[in-house]
Amino acid sequence: MNWLPIIGILMLIIGIFQLSMTIKTFKTLKVEANHSTSVFIPMALWSCALMGIVFLAVGIGALLV
Repeated sequence: MNWLPIIGILMLIIGIFQLSMTIKTFKTLKVEANHSTSVFIPMALWSCALMGIVFLAVGIGALLV
């Protein structure tokens, strides 16, 4: 059995979930951020978005092979 399509679909689902949670967190922070919000949250959001994009790229790559 070829596992690449299953891995590709799983990675696409994880990537979409990761990006949607990043966008949701960004929108929440835009409204509710105050002086006690961590200064490292922009870095965390960028790294989450980058991981989501990588997951999507790996998923698409696994489906195209």
